[in-house]
Amino acid sequence: MLKIDLHAVEKIIREIGATEIMPRFRKLAAGDVHMKGKDDPVTVADREAERKLTERFSDYLPGSMVVGEEAVSADKDVLVHLGGDTPVWIIDPIDGTRNFVSGKPEFAVMVALAQKREPVASWIHDPNSGDTIMAEQGGGVWLRGKRLQLAAKEPGFKPFGLVGSRVKQLISDPSIMPAGPEVPEFEIGSCAGFDYPRLFTGEATFANADTKRAGFLFYRHTNPWDHVPGLFLHREAGGYSADWTGRPYDMAEPRGGLILAADKDEWVRLHHLFRPVMRHVVKNADWDW
Repeated sequence: MLKIDLHAVEKIIREIGATEIMPRFRKLAAGDVHMKGKDDPVTVADREAERKLTERFSDYLPGSMVVGEEAVSADKDVLVHLGGDTPVWIIDPIDGTRNFVSGKPEFAVMVALAQKREPVASWIHDPNSGDTIMAEQGGGVWLRGKRLQLAAKEPGFKPFGLVGSRVKQLISDPSIMPAGPEVPEFEIGSCAGFDYPRLFTGEATFANADTKRAGFLFYRHTNPWDHVPGLFLHREAGGYSADWTGRPYDMAEPRGGLILAADKDEWVRLHHLFRPVMRHVVKNADWDW
C-alpha cells in the first residue's frame, strides 16, 4: 500500500493556500477572473495554486502524476492518468470559486492521492481558518489532532442533508417529488469542500463553522476533483456511498450522481425516496439491481 506523510502534504497545501490564494481573496482585479463556461469562473488564484501544488507534489512523490481541475479544463486527455497504475494526485485548487470571486469565505482546497483508481489519502483545507481534515487508508479521519466521527451516527441525530443546487429545484417541485413526512430536511450546500466536512462531528469543527451537521449528501455532478477527497474521508469514517445506479463511484469513469449516507440501509432508503428526481434527470433508466 502506498504510504504518505499526511502532515507533510498538509504543510504543502497550507503553504500554497497562504501564498497563492489568500493574498488574492477579496483583491481580485477584473482581469483576474475568466469564464470557462456558463456560471463557471476561474481565477488567477485557481491557476497559480494548481500550478504550485503540481510542482510541489511532483517533487514530493517523484514519478507521480497530477490531475487538476484547471489542467483538465485545458486538456481532457489529462484524465487518462486516473485509470493508470501510477500514483496520481487529484486537485481542486479552489473548490467554491464562485464564493471566492464573490468574497465569501466558503471555499477550500481539495486534494486526494490515488493509485489504481483507489484513493489512499485525502485532505480538505480551509485557507481562511487554516483547518485541514485529512485521512489515510485505515487510519480514521482527523482534524486538529482529534479523530472525527460521522454526525449521522450520533445518538438522536435528526435526518438532515445537503444537496446540489441542480437537484434542489427538482426535489422542491411537487410534480416531480411529492411532499411527505418521509422527506428529510435539506438545504443547498455551499460547495463540496464545505459540504463534506459537515458530515463530521467531534471535539473540533472544520473552519470554526457553527453550521448544522449533515447526515447525507445528494449530488448530480461528480467530477473527481470535487468528490474523491470527500468520498474517501466519508468512507474512512464508516459511511456508505454509491452512484445513482448503486455502484461504487469510479473516479476514472464516473457515471453521474452520488448519494452518501451513514450506512447502506440509509442509502437504500434515500435512493428509493429520491428515485423520482433521478428518473427525471436520467430518462429511461433502470434503477433496479
